[in-house]
Amino acid sequence: MKIGIVVLILTIVGGVAMFFTNNNNDTQASSQNWSNVSSDIASGSMLLDVRTVEEYADGHVASSTLFPLADIQAGKLPSVDKTKPIYVYCRSGNRSAQATAVLKNSGFTNVVDLGGMTDVLRLGATEEKRS
Repeated sequence: MKIGIVVLILTIVGGVAMFFTNNNNDTQASSQNWSNVSSDIASGSMLLDVRTVEEYADGHVASSTLFPLADIQAGKLPSVDKTKPIYVYCRSGNRSAQATAVLKNSGFTNVVDLGGMTDVLRLGATEEKRS
C-alpha cells in the first residue's frame, strides 16, 4: 500500500515537472533560428531525433541522427565533445524534454530542446520522408 502511494506521488510530481519543462520547450524552440542551427550542424553539432526507429523511418528532419530516448535513458550517450551544441527533437516535445534533461544531467553543457518535429519544421528545417 505504501509503495503504491509513493509511486502515485512520484508520477504526479513527474507530470507537473514535465508540464513546466514542456512550457519552457516552447520558448526555447521558438527562440531558435534554423539557419544558425543548420550552420552548427554543418560545423559538427548534432541534431538528435529521439523518437523510435519506426517513427524516424516514416519521416525525419534532414541531417538528423536517430538516437531513441530509450537508448539515452539506458545510458547510451552521443560520442561528441560535451560542450558541442546538441539539438534534440521528437514528435511532440515530451521525449525531447526528457532526453535533454538526461543529457544535461550527464554533463552535456550545450543541449537545446527544439520540441516537436512540427516545431523544427516551422523553424525552416526540411523533412525527409520514406520513399
